[in-house]
Amino acid sequence: MKLGILAVTAAVVTCLAQGPGVPQGPQFDELKAYLGLTDAQIQSLQQLQTQQGQAMQAIHQEIQQKQTALRDALKAGSTDAAALGRLLLDIENLRKRIEQSQTSYQDQARNVLSETQKTKLKGLEEAAKLRDEIQEAAMLRLLTPPAGGPGVAGGPGMGPGGPGPMMGPPTIGGG
Repeated sequence: MKLGILAVTAAVVTCLAQGPGVPQGPQFDELKAYLGLTDAQIQSLQQLQTQQGQAMQAIHQEIQQKQTALRDALKAGSTDAAALGRLLLDIENLRKRIEQSQTSYQDQARNVLSETQKTKLKGLEEAAKLRDEIQEAAMLRLLTPPAGGPGVAGGPGMGPGGPGPMMGPPTIGGG
């Protein structure tokens, strides 16, 4: 059991060190190996993510327009509480649509997985809950960050001569 948790933790450390964004190409190799994903599953997940990104872009633009209208009305000294309140409610409803879309995307993405893959994914979720603990352990050098990651020669946070004094605490997750 300990070996399984260590493997999951190592996978999470590696994924977190890669930072935000959508990995392309070979960066999915470790996840593919861990979950046993097929190329067709990866392609389906990427298509879902592209669709969600396009849908989110439209909602974000609408939020930005409503926020601009609200800001302009307030700068102009508007005292029309109904109009200002309507803009605030519109913005909040759009934010709720984003949350619903994210939940829907996650459900669709998980439906691409087999039951065995879903079980393994739960292990990643549990390990991800330890993100802060993993980062702190890496900062104290209790865990070795992945190659090329923070605290590794040539990686972020290292002095120009490779291993040596840290320029700042190592970070996991690109931040």
